[in-house]
Amino acid sequence: MSGINVYAHYTSEEDYPDLDYTGACERLARAISCKTIDHGEKTEGAPFERLHALVRSSFPHIMAASTFEEVGRNLLITCPGTDPSLPCALLLAHQDVVPVVPGTENDWLHDAFAGELDETFVWGRGALDIKDMLMGELEALEYLLARGNRPRRTVILAFGADEETASAGATKLAAILEARGVRAEWLLDEGTTTMFAGALWGAPERVLTDVCISQKGYLDLRLDAHGEGGHSSNPFGGTSLERLSVAISHLVESRPAPELTPIVRDTFRALAPHITEEQLRTLVQDVDANAEKIASLAAARRGLYPFVVTTMAVDMLEGGSAAPNVMPGDASATINFRLLPGTTADDVLAWVEGALDGTGVTATAVHYTPAGRMDSTSGAGYAEVSEALEHYYRDVDVVPSFVCGGTDAIRYEAVCDSILRVIPFRPTPEEEATGVHGVNERISRRTYAQGIRVLVRLLERTVL
Repeated sequence: MSGINVYAHYTSEEDYPDLDYTGACERLARAISCKTIDHGEKTEGAPFERLHALVRSSFPHIMAASTFEEVGRNLLITCPGTDPSLPCALLLAHQDVVPVVPGTENDWLHDAFAGELDETFVWGRGALDIKDMLMGELEALEYLLARGNRPRRTVILAFGADEETASAGATKLAAILEARGVRAEWLLDEGTTTMFAGALWGAPERVLTDVCISQKGYLDLRLDAHGEGGHSSNPFGGTSLERLSVAISHLVESRPAPELTPIVRDTFRALAPHITEEQLRTLVQDVDANAEKIASLAAARRGLYPFVVTTMAVDMLEGGSAAPNVMPGDASATINFRLLPGTTADDVLAWVEGALDGTGVTATAVHYTPAGRMDSTSGAGYAEVSEALEHYYRDVDVVPSFVCGGTDAIRYEAVCDSILRVIPFRPTPEEEATGVHGVNERISRRTYAQGIRVLVRLLERTVL
């Protein structure tokens, strides 16, 4: 079922027939043509300014009803509700996109930043990550306001400008909301984008999609081994590179056992009636009692491995000698860890330092973003998001999960107790796999329209 025909699951496409879907695709194409790439202090501001101007001119009802704040290159749009006693709904997206990978420019069928629109697709960088989310949220709110609806609950749209790099914009916007005493009933941000086969989870007859209620943490550790250098004829005590290699081997051999977080336990519980594959079928009858065995089975599957393991990727080595007869001086390795929800940097450091004991190699944390708080499937908005997805994607089971990468959502934990990470646009698995940060990123008109319907239905049921 790897080649899932997502369109076979689309339903209720006749909803909201008066929504300007053609215009929505044209506006998305124009947003894509704004080359909003964050380069830190060297960021070009003009593309962000063009995107802001596009938002202002494209959504007149939102502009008339809301405050529009530019916080540096970040955007904060507040549409007040009629009942100020209600906590708000918070819709997130990020404006920035990643650059085209050098050397792949000629592999694109359409220029990545031309905003090309043909009869089937909107083409370009950001079509899936995530200007579809940014513009789709605006389209949904504009549609409701244009028909005379006034939300009872305040709706806030927060669009950071550097999610792909530092996430400083989201941190700043979240701090502003916290200082204003804003509380959100629920928050919607990016998460997974497509359907996937249930066979991975032992349920081969099912097609799944997920709502992520946490995200993995991020930790870069640098390992350092001191070396004196010198002639390689007397490598007494081993070279720095040798000691570093031994240290990495110790880490590989002693890495912690796989584990089932509470979220993944809930995923297996939700799927238990549909799991037919043994041994899983028997084990999920009592997930808690069999958690260790289930985690071990899951860790043996490439697609499930990141969901049960704090992963360790040895990505960088520095300090090797320039000649085979010269011992290296200081050598270092940088290891990237993605932390399971519930695991902290201190947990990883304690394990690493124990594994390195006696090697002469030291470990230093270089960069750390904690794992997200583990929210609940009974939290605000989860049922409504699930219902909207199930309404427009038939015969698809919605299950809880967490994001294995990072999102801006974690920055808003102080203002919201129910953070939901899911993109309502369902491209084909092939489009998602090759397009996100890859070549020929695109979204079909049909996919974009269906995702907007999901957002309209969600807002109808939660803010009006």
